Amino acid sequence: MVKLSFMGGTHQVGGNAILVNSNQGKLLLEYGVKPGTPPEFPGHIRAKDIDGIVIGHAHLDHSGGVPLFYLSEKKPYFATRTTSELIKILIKDMIKLNSYYLPFEYLELEKMQQQRNDLNYGQKVKLKDINFQLQDAGHIPGSAMVDMEINGKKILYTSDFNTTTTRICNNAKIPRKKYDAVIIESTYALHEHPERKQLEKDFVNEIKSTVNQGGKVLIPAFAVGRSHEMLSVLHAHKFDGYVLLDGMARAVNKIMLDYPESVKTPKTYANAVRNVHEIRGWRDRRQAVRKADVIVAPSGMLQGGTVMFYMEKLATNPQNSVYIVSFQVPGTNGAKLLETGMFPIKDRDTKVNAKVKHFDFSSHSGKTPLQKFLKGLKGKPDIYVVHGEEESCDFLAEWVRDELDLNGIAPNMGDEFTV
Repeated sequence: MVKLSFMGGTHQVGGNAILVNSNQGKLLLEYGVKPGTPPEFPGHIRAKDIDGIVIGHAHLDHSGGVPLFYLSEKKPYFATRTTSELIKILIKDMIKLNSYYLPFEYLELEKMQQQRNDLNYGQKVKLKDINFQLQDAGHIPGSAMVDMEINGKKILYTSDFNTTTTRICNNAKIPRKKYDAVIIESTYALHEHPERKQLEKDFVNEIKSTVNQGGKVLIPAFAVGRSHEMLSVLHAHKFDGYVLLDGMARAVNKIMLDYPESVKTPKTYANAVRNVHEIRGWRDRRQAVRKADVIVAPSGMLQGGTVMFYMEKLATNPQNSVYIVSFQVPGTNGAKLLETGMFPIKDRDTKVNAKVKHFDFSSHSGKTPLQKFLKGLKGKPDIYVVHGEEESCDFLAEWVRDELDLNGIAPNMGDEFTV
């Protein structure tokens, strides 16, 4: 007997949490938050009722709630080494910004780190009667799909995954084994991403055009992965201007250099960031903004971080450009900028005279790759669709039923199914 209980991440992006219940053990697949003020947590699960936790990758919508299980218990959690190192940075920052709203503190994060079990891809783990291993998900450095075998049942949890190779990550592969159940994300089930090579070319050409005309380019980017991919793209296309990296992306860069297994081509990545200038403090920041041609800074949705300083300095000059390379959640400053051309500077909505453009770089599989992945699965697995807005989850589940003649389900929070 194997039961799947969907405790979060259903019909929404954020707060992933799935409890796998076997005859002997209970394994929790992630326990993220839905970012906001305050952050929203998945359905309640008692720490004493689980035997371990697996975290697919470090993003807070997959990992942010895990310290809650270390208030009094000592449960092992499993992830790649890179993911565990990134988790320390991201959750520490979340506690710093939201400590008033959170049911845990730095102490619980420290206790959590004491229970970490770092895994390599393909390394087999047995937890009571639950056997599992991690496979490369191609999403961000260290990201993983969870491949499980429990009481004769084979189950795959994709977490967030990408079947397209990027500058810093290998692509996720379609598994060859037959599964009884597959839990899959649907973030971009309704959206096609542009062809990667042409996207990169267009992106770098736009940057060169701005710089050649005397302007500066600001690239707001996610601190984990996207910032570093942008540096790699610039290097690959032989951009030789003054490039500046700021914010939390600096600490992530150090992890990627210290743990070369997290990057597709470590030597190439090291070369890409060798001549990138990192900011060390506010005095540095004020001086560097005058020198820089390109500035890469979190946050990717312009909701805070060092990018706010650079927007204040650069956004009103029509010679400059702001190139957005990350998904913008509706209601964020980044989404507002794209929709209205306005941005809050010193608490006042201000018209942005700099050129603003969005480039659809993504670390998720788009519509066609998602469908190709599902078509490539062997056997007749039940397909559970999560991690997408309501219309995305429902669309992909219906497509599975209509096109593949499989049992496609878009669960609601609290739903339980037997595999």
